[in-house]
Amino acid sequence: MYNDPEVSAELHRLADAEPLAPFDTTAVLTRGQRGVRRRRYLTVGGSIAGVAAIALAATLLPGNSQAGEPPVAGEQKKEVWFEAVPGVPRGEASVGQRLTAAEANRRCGVKFNDPKIKLSTPYDGPFSGQALTPKPEVGQRMLTCIVPGGDKPTQALLDQVKKDGVPKDPAAQLRNCSVQAWVDMTGWSVKATTRSSRIEKGYGEIAQAMVIAVSPSGRVAIACEIGDRSIEGGHMRNGTTLLVLDKLRYDSNILTPATKTQPAQHWTGNNIGGNAEGGYDPVAWGRLNGGVTRIQLRMDDKTKLDIPVTDGWFAYCWETGPTKAPMKSFTVTAYDKDGKVVKKLV
Repeated sequence: MYNDPEVSAELHRLADAEPLAPFDTTAVLTRGQRGVRRRRYLTVGGSIAGVAAIALAATLLPGNSQAGEPPVAGEQKKEVWFEAVPGVPRGEASVGQRLTAAEANRRCGVKFNDPKIKLSTPYDGPFSGQALTPKPEVGQRMLTCIVPGGDKPTQALLDQVKKDGVPKDPAAQLRNCSVQAWVDMTGWSVKATTRSSRIEKGYGEIAQAMVIAVSPSGRVAIACEIGDRSIEGGHMRNGTTLLVLDKLRYDSNILTPATKTQPAQHWTGNNIGGNAEGGYDPVAWGRLNGGVTRIQLRMDDKTKLDIPVTDGWFAYCWETGPTKAPMKSFTVTAYDKDGKVVKKLV
């Protein structure tokens, strides 16, 4: 038999490292030859193995996708959708800050690219997140400005909103509300959502939506109305309201104040327009205590709609369609899980 010195050395190494009972020398010889081949392959193919290892490491780095596993959207989104506003807290921490009139004017001027904006000074304010209108002066631009927070939308986000101005999906609705307020609400908990639309001759679809969401800490809530011009500061039926729940203000649509055992109740009131021929379009939001699980909107026996309630929160924008019922017949009634009337709002 041919005596390969390398094979012989491998046999001795294996014998020393792995003492065995009586064994098959032919099998050991085969193992030794395989070991030599492995070393030779590593020597010749070292550069290839190194490239493969680098490629594997790059694949496993955060932000790189593996098959069927896209990057975590939430972590990428904040970099793409929002950028910091110098000197202003990010997220819900920016809501409810008392500001000077000059600072509120400055922020809204930046938001609408109009440094000449001069807002009306509200009672006991202004605050960040408060919806304000300009002073009624000649040449003053008329709009509604939600005094912005610290999450400025990027162009990428604005482009998405432009494509879907009145979305159906709650996550997309929160995206659009984030642009209204310059507060990143994309991770907030949705409590109520609603959307309606109608076709008007010469205008096409006229849509509106509303979403209510609560921040991760539970400190802040938003009742956000979304319309065709809501991002540009256009007039809205109820408007968008940011609520600091432990420091409610006069403009928080309070129905009854909080007690030691119950949170405040909210109700925007009976906001209804339209007529019997074309249909009515009531819009409102609120929060009720007493174990309310649904709200029923009713024009008559045939024209009615049930609205779900979550943790007391509800919202609706309803297109009734043509009806013979007069506007004064519209009612809003709150029920508990057993069908018992808790409150008649209208």
